[in-house]
Amino acid sequence: MRGKSSSQKPQTKRRILIVDDHPLVRRGVTALIETEPDLTVCAEAATQREGLDAIASFTPDLVITDLLLKDGDGLDLVKDIRLRHKRLPVLVLSMHDAPIHAERAFRASAGGYVTKQEMSETLLIAIRRVLNGEKYVSPKIRARLARS
Repeated sequence: MRGKSSSQKPQTKRRILIVDDHPLVRRGVTALIETEPDLTVCAEAATQREGLDAIASFTPDLVITDLLLKDGDGLDLVKDIRLRHKRLPVLVLSMHDAPIHAERAFRASAGGYVTKQEMSETLLIAIRRVLNGEKYVSPKIRARLARS
């Protein structure tokens, strides 16, 4: 787990925790977020356990998680977050582009679902919408849901 103490960033920035077992994905998401003046990555984690520990240590405003983690299912992490931190929004970022995965994420109380294939075009939009209490579904998933 890698993180920044809350005293290192201005309070005006919304703090984001990234939970993904691939270091390159975490770095890419961090690089994208850090270009924004109102957002910052407060911590990164590779496992569910590290993610829960980071929430306790860094008090993020939003968690971005993958569905597949080294130590389990990202949906379990979403459910754990909902039980322990009722108001903390979660955005799922996944390689899975089948609507069933998005439906499961929303049933687990995720606030949004973005496919990694669409990440560079939609992630920042999704982050802001979920932070504002809105639901967000990746355009590719939304189109598939509309057809079914």
